[in-house]
Amino acid sequence: MQQREIDALKRACLYSFIPNKLGYCGPPGSWEAFLAFISSPSEEQAPGVRQLLRHFFALHPYLELIAKANEKSAFDPEIIEAYWIGSDLLLNVQFSEFQKTILSFQRSGLPRPIAEKKAACLPDGLLPHHSAHVLYVNFISKNVPPLIENLGNCLIQWAEVKSESEKGIEARGIGLFSEGGEFKILEKAKKILDPFKISPKPGDFVSVHWGNAIETLSEESLESLKKFTLLNLAALTPKSR
Repeated sequence: MQQREIDALKRACLYSFIPNKLGYCGPPGSWEAFLAFISSPSEEQAPGVRQLLRHFFALHPYLELIAKANEKSAFDPEIIEAYWIGSDLLLNVQFSEFQKTILSFQRSGLPRPIAEKKAACLPDGLLPHHSAHVLYVNFISKNVPPLIENLGNCLIQWAEVKSESEKGIEARGIGLFSEGGEFKILEKAKKILDPFKISPKPGDFVSVHWGNAIETLSEESLESLKKFTLLNLAALTPKSR
């Protein structure tokens, strides 16, 4: 197993850790195994971690969808990056295959009428990035209500670090809000927790999930996260006739 594959699996654990610890997604207690892997990733732990991630019903189907379209494995580093951050690999996914993935969520608890309606009304241009699941499919789990605050917290956000202290990170980031039935994002000051001790410097950009800093973003990753999040927001905005 190459180091890049271990690093990618660690990345998947980082983004999956918080929602699992909150009880929103994946087998209960998976976060403990993820934390052990994040702290000291090894090839020996990898099979168990992958098996847990396969049971994340709002994650693994998308990894398989993107992987199939690009003739790669579900845990390929490029596939993990495409789903959580974004990349042009998303463009290779066929519209009809995306619809089938949404229909498959019936097996995980999404009511049949909702799954069928979401699949039938899938907007043109919507890409199978994490933002699409948050903003369009919403939550499958009944443990978290689809309130705008929760949707915003689940969205992978970006934020520029202003300062850091023991109390957390002061940053300038984004917030999700709804206006006239449409999702929009705006800049806002944020206080972010740093559970993984990434200790970013002022001026660094970090990704944020459920109010927690996940990783320091490279310039390329930052641009990709912005690009594919905004593309999906645009796809969900009703077009004026």
